[in-house]
Amino acid sequence: MEDWQGRTREPITEERLEKALNVLAEIVREHGPAHAPLLESMEQELATFRRLRQTIGENNAKAQPPGLAHKAA
Repeated sequence: MEDWQGRTREPITEERLEKALNVLAEIVREHGPAHAPLLESMEQELATFRRLRQTIGENNAKAQPPGLAHKAA
């Protein structure tokens, strides 16, 4: 398979996942429920992303020394 010329690999962010979700929702509205599995998959990806981000944030907060916890907030 050919490389996608001119495309860069940017980090996956919540904003990018939300934009993709909006695009897929519009596709389902315009072209029917046959595309709904893609929308459901993206919804799951966004939920997983948020859950992982929250877990990482909680783990980072636990790992901070007690004197620094109030400064990080």
